[in-house]
Amino acid sequence: MYEQEKIRKEKLKKIKLLGINPYPSKGYKINYNIINLLKKKKKIIKLNKKILISGRIINIRNMSKSSFIDIKDYSDKKIQLFYNINNINNKYLNNKYYIFLFKKYLDVGDIIWIKGKLFITKVKEYTILIKKIILLSKCIYPIPNIKTKNNKNYYEFKNKEKRYRMRYIDLIVNKKIKKNFILRSLIIKNIRKFLNNYNFIEVDTPILQNIPGGANAKPFITYHNKFKKKFFLRISNELYLKQLIVGGFKKIYEFSRNFRNESIDKNHNPEFTILEFYVTYKNYIWMMNFVEKLLKYICYKTFNKYKLNINNKTINFNKKIKKKKLFKIINDNTNLNINENISLKNLIKKCKKLKLNIKFKNKDKIIDNIFNNYCKKKIINPLFIIDYPKFMSPLAKCKINNNKLTERFELYINGKEIANAYSELNDPIEQLKRFKKQNKKFIDKNFIKSLKIGMPPTVGIGIGIDRLIALFTNNDYIQEVILFPQMK
Repeated sequence: MYEQEKIRKEKLKKIKLLGINPYPSKGYKINYNIINLLKKKKKIIKLNKKILISGRIINIRNMSKSSFIDIKDYSDKKIQLFYNINNINNKYLNNKYYIFLFKKYLDVGDIIWIKGKLFITKVKEYTILIKKIILLSKCIYPIPNIKTKNNKNYYEFKNKEKRYRMRYIDLIVNKKIKKNFILRSLIIKNIRKFLNNYNFIEVDTPILQNIPGGANAKPFITYHNKFKKKFFLRISNELYLKQLIVGGFKKIYEFSRNFRNESIDKNHNPEFTILEFYVTYKNYIWMMNFVEKLLKYICYKTFNKYKLNINNKTINFNKKIKKKKLFKIINDNTNLNINENISLKNLIKKCKKLKLNIKFKNKDKIIDNIFNNYCKKKIINPLFIIDYPKFMSPLAKCKINNNKLTERFELYINGKEIANAYSELNDPIEQLKRFKKQNKKFIDKNFIKSLKIGMPPTVGIGIGIDRLIALFTNNDYIQEVILFPQMK
């Protein structure tokens, strides 16, 4: 790779010696992108229209006095260009230098602007005859030149670590990757449209926080020079959003960038995007119905259909989503026969039957571990898991008929947790008790003070945007839908 880069740098020097600026600053008019050009190709040829277009070279085939060049533009479509030395009218060079520019100094990866006419070759391929060409940006770091022979690709850019580190190359050479991020943008746009149609208001809450609240996670720590104190990067925006509900907002949402100083795997990245929204005077039953509508809307607006093929399984987002109790699904898959009343001692004893490695000494993490190991991978179609115990749900209201269970659900699809929601606990005394039991080190006293003012009955939800988009784009790794995932 270094040798190729060295060769290209030499070419760059020689191009400059020819009096060509390889990185010109002038604006260049473009009257077609490749998609529009191909859509209107017959009309363009009939009217003999002038073509002004630009793109990145992805292939060059040189002959004696002519060459074929393939370019692609931001639409990811490609078109063939053809030039012959006798057809070029370039103000930068006199004729004796054309052959050197095209034969010796242009490379795959270079960005060019051309003026020309569209025609059809003998093999019926729509091609632009180049009349004028300008080099806009010389590529001196070689990019993979993918070739296809007998339906097999060669020189592919497949190494995950390289792809994530050099996403710019990944986007150039791997078509599907760019499509993932176009779909990501479209899905987020459709979510916003859906919520705005229901009169939600989008808000912003702080990323730098005095106390890492709203979730039980390890925070990133930073330091403010002026205040001379530590701050924490946001692990959750939940407590701030609920303070806005106390302040009088009725329906709010936020797409927030959150940060957790924890593991990296195919479902976790240290920084991630989450959507949280809150509605007053509703509960978790209402939220389940609302989430069904949201998923249905996203799927149809994005793909113009309700059924998606995900990991060779058809998932129908137009169906009513079933509900299943947490302990029922655990007991069905493990025969442990546990419930919300089980003691820590008995739970550990029962786990020994499963030969499950118990790393934790608290019930919520053990139960979470059992569920992750024995249950969640079997959930393919959308499913609401309900009836979470209070010790696993410190911010959720208890059920009316059982104060050891909460009004909470998690949404699972294709073996992954997509959303977590509950009827929000608005009793300040009870909330303080639970905070103390969960974590005595970090208690957001300002949040407790806001609850003392009085928060109306409210339901809230957090939806993992990266996981949701990985699901809709049929990717197992969330890193495939995060432009620049964290790497070691």
